[in-house]
Amino acid sequence: MRRRARLAVTLIALVTVAGSFVGSTPRDPALAADPISEARAQKAAIERQLADQRVRLASLRVTSAALEDKLDVAEAQLAQITSEYERVVQLLGEVRQQVQEITEHLVQLRAEIEAMDARLATVAAEIALQTEELAAREALLEDHLRSAYEQSQTSLLELILSADSLDAATSQVGYLLTVSEQDQALADEIRAIREELSVKEATLRQGRSALREARVAASAEEAILRERKQQLEQLEKRTAQLKAAAERKQAEQESALNAALQAKGDVKRQIAANERAFAAASQLVNRLVAEQEALEEARRRQAEEEARRRRENDNRTSPTGFRWPEAAPRITQEWGPTSFALEPPYTYNGTYYPHFHGGIDMASGCGAPVMASKAGVVVASGQPLLPYDTGFGVIIDHGSDIQTWYWHLEARVIVRPGQVVNGGQVIGYEGSTGFSTGCHLHFAVNDHGVWENPRRYLP
Repeated sequence: MRRRARLAVTLIALVTVAGSFVGSTPRDPALAADPISEARAQKAAIERQLADQRVRLASLRVTSAALEDKLDVAEAQLAQITSEYERVVQLLGEVRQQVQEITEHLVQLRAEIEAMDARLATVAAEIALQTEELAAREALLEDHLRSAYEQSQTSLLELILSADSLDAATSQVGYLLTVSEQDQALADEIRAIREELSVKEATLRQGRSALREARVAASAEEAILRERKQQLEQLEKRTAQLKAAAERKQAEQESALNAALQAKGDVKRQIAANERAFAAASQLVNRLVAEQEALEEARRRQAEEEARRRRENDNRTSPTGFRWPEAAPRITQEWGPTSFALEPPYTYNGTYYPHFHGGIDMASGCGAPVMASKAGVVVASGQPLLPYDTGFGVIIDHGSDIQTWYWHLEARVIVRPGQVVNGGQVIGYEGSTGFSTGCHLHFAVNDHGVWENPRRYLP
């Protein structure tokens, strides 16, 4: 037992040292996004840890002998509590399963009771209606029989002799015979109704008996369910108590193991490992600083190149005087036929296309300034296509039946119809109004009523 305890102490010691090293350097939320600051903080934490560890380990070497007995006792108690905890957990699972089964059975039983209630109500209603119908049929038959009896007091010979003619007598005799056949049919119908009523009344009695049995069974199931739920609550309380006891014993055991580690472990080797970690942290700081400086230099050069390219694009114009409406934009959709289902149909140069994009979509970012592609007169602004399109846009006439359209702008108007604008003058800001899936500018050129490719006019 002592040998196994010493082996466990040694193994857990190594894990504990590694865990204390990792856990001793919590991140500062304010520096979470800065790897250099994190590395420097880690380096400082390791320095403090090394100093504290040297002082603490020096005072703990004398406690090794007394800890072995404490470990043995803690291990035995923990094993006993763990065994009881596992048994209670197993019982708890069994009770939970039984509670679930009883609950499902009760749901099914209540549904069957409701269905039987509804069915018996229907049968009772049918019995009431057919009882009324039977009474009416019996009254009608009684009237027919009474009339036949009264007529039977006159003999057939007297009926024939008193008739005006033989034909009239024959008709009266046939009438008496016809009434007799109707009464027979009515009697058959009454017998059928009585038989059907007898069957339905038996069904109603049996159904009500079964319904009483079902309700008794439901009450019994509910009593069992209440009992099982009480047992479940008791087991859950017992489980919580055992778990708390096991956690306390485990904490005591781990505390003893940590103390044994500190008292019996190889202090020099532990300190050496921490010093190697400190050296690695120092190297990491230096590498991260160098990488950050290189990254900042690359970003600076990239920003200078981007600014130069934007200046060139801002100043470039085509031979016809047009310029790009945004500075160095990213093209998201070209002009022309497309498979994008949301684009409308269009006929270009005599060819019909089911989906056609009449301009160029470009993006520089939400709120990026949009400039007039060429000098001209604003002929529409705001929401010119209401109520069919809620998008904000600007339309500029450049003369010679050429217009440029700027669409999906932010919902603010900064130029008005009739206003003269210069090429490069800001006329709006990139947005996502109208039929749009995100911030971008739809730039289109209409030349003599035809949506042409804007690239033919741009530099």
